[in-house]
Amino acid sequence: MLFSILSLVTGANVQRTVARAKRNSIFIALAALCLLTAYALAVTAGAIWLAGIYGAFAAVLFLAAGALLIAIIALVAMAVMNAREKRRARERRATMESLAAVGLGLIRAQPLLTAGVLAAFVAANLVGSKRED
Repeated sequence: MLFSILSLVTGANVQRTVARAKRNSIFIALAALCLLTAYALAVTAGAIWLAGIYGAFAAVLFLAAGALLIAIIALVAMAVMNAREKRRARERRATMESLAAVGLGLIRAQPLLTAGVLAAFVAANLVGSKRED
C-alpha cells in the first residue's frame, strides 16, 4: 500500500519535472535563436557601416580581426580558469591525503581512543534529537 502511494507521488513529480524541463528547453531554444539573429544582424549592420567608411574588404577584415581577438581572449580566460581549478583540486586532494594519514596514524597509535570517539559519534547520532531544524 505504502509503495503504491509513494510511486504515484514520485511518478507525478517526475512527470511534472519532465514537462517543466521540456517547456524550459523550448523557451531557451527560442531565446537562443533570437539572440543569434540579433547578433547576425548587428554584425551585418557593423559591416555595412564600416564598408561605408573604409570599404567592403577592410570592413570584413576589421570584423574578422575583432572576432578572432574575442575568441583568443575567451580561450585564454578558459585556460586560466581551468588551471586554477586544477590547482584547487590538487590542493584539496593533498589536504584529504594528509588528513587520512593523520587519521590512520591516530588509529594505529591509540586504537582505544579511536574506538571511544567512534562510539560517542554513533551514540550522539542515535540518541540525538529527531526533530527537523
